[in-house]
Amino acid sequence: MASAQQAVGPGTSTPAPPPSPRGGDDAPREVDVLVVGGGSAAETAGPRAAAAGLRVVVVEGDLVGGQCPFWACVPSKALLLAAHAHRAAGDEDHAAAWQVAVDRRREATADRDDSGKAEGLAEAGVELLRGWASLERSPGGGGLAHVRRGGPSPEEPGELVETLRWRTLVVATGSEPAVPPVDGLDAVEGTWTSDEALSSDHLPTSLLVLGGGAVGCELAQVYASFGVRTTLVETAPRLLAAENPSVGEAVEASLRAAGVDVRTGVTARRASSGGDGVVLDLDDGARVEGERLLVASGRKPRLQCVDGLGLDVTDAGALATDVRYRALAGGTPLDDVFAVGDVNGRAPYTHGANYQARVVADALLGSPRDGDETGMPRAVYVEPPVLATGMSAEAAREAGHDVVTASQASHDTGRAHVERYDGPGTVELVVDARTGVLLGASAVGPEADSWGGELVLAVRGRLDVELLAEVVHPFPAWGELLLPAVEDARDQVRARRGEGPRPTQGAAAPAHTA
Repeated sequence: MASAQQAVGPGTSTPAPPPSPRGGDDAPREVDVLVVGGGSAAETAGPRAAAAGLRVVVVEGDLVGGQCPFWACVPSKALLLAAHAHRAAGDEDHAAAWQVAVDRRREATADRDDSGKAEGLAEAGVELLRGWASLERSPGGGGLAHVRRGGPSPEEPGELVETLRWRTLVVATGSEPAVPPVDGLDAVEGTWTSDEALSSDHLPTSLLVLGGGAVGCELAQVYASFGVRTTLVETAPRLLAAENPSVGEAVEASLRAAGVDVRTGVTARRASSGGDGVVLDLDDGARVEGERLLVASGRKPRLQCVDGLGLDVTDAGALATDVRYRALAGGTPLDDVFAVGDVNGRAPYTHGANYQARVVADALLGSPRDGDETGMPRAVYVEPPVLATGMSAEAAREAGHDVVTASQASHDTGRAHVERYDGPGTVELVVDARTGVLLGASAVGPEADSWGGELVLAVRGRLDVELLAEVVHPFPAWGELLLPAVEDARDQVRARRGEGPRPTQGAAAPAHTA
């Protein structure tokens, strides 16, 4: 394969190459596609390339599957489900319920045994090479990967076990927790990253959470539900600050209902050890304490293995790519180096990595296309859950759109009446006032991560509110609550155009009888 744009495999004009023998005992082994990082992107792109006859090697120094199944999405959802059930039951035996939750977390993560995922790669024709890679590019294209094993991290990789010569490289190294610049934080004992908070069997008496994003909100609700005195500190004026304000307001109400002390608009200035564990001094003069401090202030791309490639890095510390996820060097896209997932910072979610990996796999097989992250969903699995997609109203205005917004309270539905739900929740739509196209949406309410998929499709498909207003939902379903918001947005768009109300489509049709 001369470049990422040239197809190699069955059904193409160029047959799949046979295995390359070594030129000598010390000659690097040649591979068509090298994926560095064995997370979800590798599990998506690797098998697709291997199925077309390409020689694919995945290098992974930790667990195959990456963060999501072992340290993030899966264990957090297991704990969240247990927490919601515990709160609903009104059980005061927090210690016993916590042990049940820990057991469920271990089951959900296969007790961090990645053998099943490793076998899945093997069955798909993908070779797994355990270890850490350091990378070089060759002047004529492709490059070398020096794989070391035995060390705990890319910074301490261990002994060299093999050198590979790659033709196309996919960098999928993910991200790691970012530590904010709080004075004294690096010297304090009792701090957790999300990895430790999601793997600890210990239930602390009190917890400080630094950060009001998705991870901070989810874990604050988890621990508070098991009786832990929990304080959440967020610098922004509201939780989930990148979303529509109604989202942060609803989530804050949910956290407060679970017993979380939510403090927004304040910044931690200093961390120190105290009688109860950790002390944070805030810039409003307050002091908060906890047995543990969870640092949930974001993540940063892992770039250790790519130092020798000369790739461009964005101001946010991610690998710069074009819309096909080709890495940039000196502003020029490289046909033989791709970067997908958290490492490129474009859509730092497991589903985002999977999508980007599908785009790259198509390029590897000779069908390059642009990626389009319009409508990429963002979910927060507090109770009730949040789903957001597209642009917030503020972001849409900053992008130059004249927007109208419409909202609907989620307890104004038949389903809410049946389930006696009167908790926080809302749907908010962001619509282009000129075209009527849905630019963004957010939903907070029971099962919003599921029925909100309609909003994802609408934003991704650039659908307008005239069409959305004709969508029929079953009764009684949570999706019903979309219609009032959609009709409100539609009527606002019509008014902007100077149009009067129109008759409802099908209004003259005879009533249906069984």
